Amino acid sequence: MPAIELDVNAARLAHLRWEMALEDLVDGKGGSTPLQGHEDCDLGTWIYGTGLSRYGKSGAMWQLKSSHKKFHVLAADTLAAVAAGNTVRANETLESVRRLSGDILFQLTALELDVIESCADQPAPGLPGRLLRILFPQPPRPDVRLVQSRDGGGGRRTLNVTGARLAHLKWIRDLQRAFRGHGKAMAAQPSDECSLGVWIHGTAMKELGQTETLKALDAAHKRFHHEVDIVLSSLRHRKFRTADEAYEDALALSGAIVSLLTRLQFELMDSTLLSSQSSRL
Repeated sequence: MPAIELDVNAARLAHLRWEMALEDLVDGKGGSTPLQGHEDCDLGTWIYGTGLSRYGKSGAMWQLKSSHKKFHVLAADTLAAVAAGNTVRANETLESVRRLSGDILFQLTALELDVIESCADQPAPGLPGRLLRILFPQPPRPDVRLVQSRDGGGGRRTLNVTGARLAHLKWIRDLQRAFRGHGKAMAAQPSDECSLGVWIHGTAMKELGQTETLKALDAAHKRFHHEVDIVLSSLRHRKFRTADEAYEDALALSGAIVSLLTRLQFELMDSTLLSSQSSRL
């Protein structure tokens, strides 16, 4: 049987749609929602076929398999609770579904970055070559330029949402490596100077206003950069416990940024404020 390729952007958006559909059901806004088994949905079919055979050496692949299976079990529990009129149980399982949905979005992005990093020197067919050059410039630099001007100047700008997710996950991996060098080889960056921060406080807020998703993204993004700064400062002063605590916070915020960027991508599906380069795995 030929290998099935996975459109990573489509997979992220599909599971976000599932989460939102379940939210509507629990809130009484939706009708009946058919649920496939974890092995039968598009992502599950890919996981148990191409995914494990091609990327079985990646830890993110196995974490994705586990989270995806649990997601479907808890989604089925949520539907059963709604059908039985058990609102308390439905809301309890929905909270777990939300957490697992975020895990799936994060692990898909982690796997995407695993593949891109492994192919940085020899790009594989289907991977975004331009994104590889953006993420792995020579020499390395902390900032990743992911916004493009739409008017040739400093006005309206478009955010590469795929690159923004990958860039903030790459920050986490660079932080892990920074522990070995006591943070000396890595520079912190203010949130309003990185490309995502520039886009949020420029084009996005001017054109979208203070939407709930954008406000949450802005808050998570600011806290992420703050925690990165604490990690690096603590490492340089050999305050390893403080550095580790800040790293765990930064890791959680990285997951929040991935989820919020994906939700924003869904909300702005037909907008020119975002662009996406879809990796195929």
